[in-house]
Parts: sequence; structure tokens; C-alpha cells
Amino acid sequence: MRIRQHVNPLKSDLLDIADVPRVEAGAGRALEVELGAAEAHFLIDRARNDAATAFVGIEIRRDLVDAVNAACAAAGPPNVRSVFANISVDMGRLFRDGSVRRFFLNFPDPFFKRRQHKRRVIGPGLTAAIGRALAAGGELFVQTDIFALALDAMAALEVDAGFVNTAGTWTFLRENPYDAKSRRERQCEGEGVRIWRLLYRRVGASPDPSP
Repeated sequence: MRIRQHVNPLKSDLLDIADVPRVEAGAGRALEVELGAAEAHFLIDRARNDAATAFVGIEIRRDLVDAVNAACAAAGPPNVRSVFANISVDMGRLFRDGSVRRFFLNFPDPFFKRRQHKRRVIGPGLTAAIGRALAAGGELFVQTDIFALALDAMAALEVDAGFVNTAGTWTFLRENPYDAKSRRERQCEGEGVRIWRLLYRRVGASPDPSP
């Protein structure tokens, strides 16, 4: 299957997706979410070591969503699914306040040209939406091989009183603390490309409804 590598999230047909669902973990389960999950390699790695958690990938390319869901239905893990939505505008429809234990944002599209910078998803709007959806003590993990993107994310989060940098103020994380890797992370490591990582914890949010 040929899948477009980059999609403009500001296209009119992606700003009004009709069938965006409410994402729920289910009774007795915690919820972890990857934003821009692509093939969901990262979530599949997580799920293989944690059958008790619901893992959901949000992806703007519908063909990839269908492919991930078909693959997981056929061969597992059964606690991974992908959802077609646009995180630039759909976060409020996707998640109840305080319902997510952990968000992952792995290697978002860089959109290098200056005229394309408005398409970048990292910024105060998305971090505010993530803050509302995270439970108290919940985590946001971001990694990218583009320093400018990492700095944009850090700048938005450092001034948000609802987040605290687990590595220290204005400090990047040295290693990926999770037992999972995305396809791009493996590629960067194989090529010796530096990865910039951030881990922030939510403070002052509503309590997590999951045990």
C-alpha cells in the first residue's frame, strides 16, 4: 500500500471530519494515546508488555488507520487500535477531561518551509488540549530529530503552569524511558542521528478515573 508521508492538517476536508469518536479505555483500564501514530509500531511495542492498558493511536491518514486496525485484529495485540482524526482540531471531541494517563508524540512532521510552519502541530493550542485530557500526574512524552521542533514544544510547555519538566527546567531527557520505539526512532538510532526528548508531568488536573 502506498501511503502519503505528509498530510496538510489544515486542508478543509480534514478540519471537519464527521465521524470522530469519543475515545474511552473501557472499565478498569488506563488509556495511553499516541498522537500521529502512523503504523503504530510504538504502541504495539507498549501493548506487548502491558495487556491491561488500552492503547490508541490518533492518525490523520485514513488508509493507515484501516491498515493498523486490520493488522491488530488479525494478529494482535488486541488492546491496540487506531482512530482517524485531526489532532489540530479534534482533541476536545476525542477525549474527556482527565481521562488519559499518557500521551506520546513521536517525530511529528517538521514542515521545513517557512510558509508551512503553520501546519506544525506542536504549540500552545495542542499542549493546552493535551493538558485538559491528561489525568493528574499523567505524562506527555515528545521526541523528534528536529531541534527546532523540540525547542518549540519545550517553549510551549515550560510556560504552562499545568506541566512540570521531569528532567528539570529547560532540560531535555537523555533516553527514551519506555519499552517501545517508533519506526523513525529505530531509523535515527541506526543512522546515528541525535534525538531530542521531552517528558512532562501534568499537575493540577482532574484525577484519573482508571485504577
